[in-house]
Amino acid sequence: MTAEETKLDAALGAEVRALRARRGWSQEVLAEHAGYNKKTITRLERGERAMTMAQLYKICKVFGVRPSELVTAAEKEVGIQ
Repeated sequence: MTAEETKLDAALGAEVRALRARRGWSQEVLAEHAGYNKKTITRLERGERAMTMAQLYKICKVFGVRPSELVTAAEKEVGIQ
């Protein structure tokens, strides 16, 4: 994995964390709604694990946002235009 990919994973995780925080949800609550365990959500939010398309889609569906919105925000954070 390249440094840019690692930064993008972290930025995408930060976007998920921000959405979760805006709802006032714990990682446990998000995990329950998305069908994952808390450890998976923790790793995704920290950028320790690359998010699969299926995970991105499920999490976005829970929040009612398009996957492209999260990806675009993460790209801007990393400086990818």
